[in-house]
Amino acid sequence: MSILSITFICFVIILLAIYYLTPAFCSPYILLAGSVFFYLQFDKRYALFLLASILCTFLGALWISKAKKQNLRKFLLGIVLFLNVGTLFCVKFIPFCSVIVPVGISFYTLQVCGYVIDVYRGKYQPERNVFKYATFASFFPLILQGPISRYDQLSTTLFAGRNRRLFYENVTSGAQLALWGFFKKLVIADRAGILANAVFGNVDKYSGVAVLLGVLCYTIQIYTDFSGCVDICRGVSKCFGVDVIDNFKQPYFSTSFQDFWRRWHIALSSWLKDYVYIPLGGNRLGTARKYVNLLIVFFVSGLWHGVGFHFILWGLLQGVFQIIGTLTHPAKKRLCTILHVDPSATWFVWLRRLINFILINISWIFFRVNTRTIVNVFKAMFRMTASAEMLPALDLPDICVLALGVLLLIVVGYYREKGYSIRNQVAKCPLPVAWSLYLGLFLIVLIFGIYGPGYSDQAFIYMNF
Repeated sequence: MSILSITFICFVIILLAIYYLTPAFCSPYILLAGSVFFYLQFDKRYALFLLASILCTFLGALWISKAKKQNLRKFLLGIVLFLNVGTLFCVKFIPFCSVIVPVGISFYTLQVCGYVIDVYRGKYQPERNVFKYATFASFFPLILQGPISRYDQLSTTLFAGRNRRLFYENVTSGAQLALWGFFKKLVIADRAGILANAVFGNVDKYSGVAVLLGVLCYTIQIYTDFSGCVDICRGVSKCFGVDVIDNFKQPYFSTSFQDFWRRWHIALSSWLKDYVYIPLGGNRLGTARKYVNLLIVFFVSGLWHGVGFHFILWGLLQGVFQIIGTLTHPAKKRLCTILHVDPSATWFVWLRRLINFILINISWIFFRVNTRTIVNVFKAMFRMTASAEMLPALDLPDICVLALGVLLLIVVGYYREKGYSIRNQVAKCPLPVAWSLYLGLFLIVLIFGIYGPGYSDQAFIYMNF
């Protein structure tokens, strides 16, 4: 059941009705039943992996909390992590095991492993109700593509029970956010993806300008595809009164790669920081060790994203860019002093954003294509042959729709960067005005969304991870 399908929307509406009409103490169990039903709509064998992961981490956390000796606690933690991470590694990287790769396994594995580590560290006591824990581990809006949630963050509202007095506020706020996600996915991401797929599918066919346009479109696609899905998931969660962390904070407005990873896929980057980088020693063991730890973290990030050496290259490149940025920071400060440039000046901030955005575009090439094609893409960028095609895949009206969609995205991002939420302001408008705007955005998605040849309502980029 795709989250872009009419079936999913009907499922959410029916579950919402049941959720708000039943007694509050039933709420977690209704969400669990809905999550189980949703997950079983995929290959039913996937549920066996999810069930095994839930039971393993639930029982493991209980045993760890009861163990008195530190060595036994470490041993139990090691066993639980080995079983879960080992399963993830096997289904993704070992050929005879990767025949079946359960959807969402990369996300829910990190979520439940984070829970066990937190219990081991004494951050909170383990959940003793297996059904509530299963709700946390399998909550249906988050299980396919996250965000990867911490137990103490999610459980606060997940187990709070429904509040009928907040029904209208929750549903309108959630639907508004989900509609924005549909806009990003169907109007922008899938339209940009047509051009990006055409270019990367045959880079030898196109001119350098077209290849550069294809790279730019992929940069747009991967952000609007992933953040659009997360907005839909967060919106659906909000309809049930469940608050989920915002996974993106205008990442393409970043001024460095360090800043980029504070804004992009925040749930993953914070998970890697807390459960990989800090345990390795973080920045406490000297500068050289800090850089090694950083490279290890991004190596793990690349490995997590998928099978293929190009993912590892992409991950290591993120680390290298961060290290270069840190090493050159003193020189850049001295240069600004010599040239009497104010680093906080608006024009200078936007210049840094532009340079960083160009580097981000370059790094996404490593993410998009395999190692054999990377060199061809870089060579094709500088091709100026007259016989090469200039404008692949999209006609002028589609280019205009894409450009306007991106412009709207930039405007919304700019105001969010300033701390001004357009969504909140719309919600404060008189009902006729607010609902007219909602209807307008709905019609834009309906009319300008991509549903033509090659359309697949399952094709979220991050569902592959």
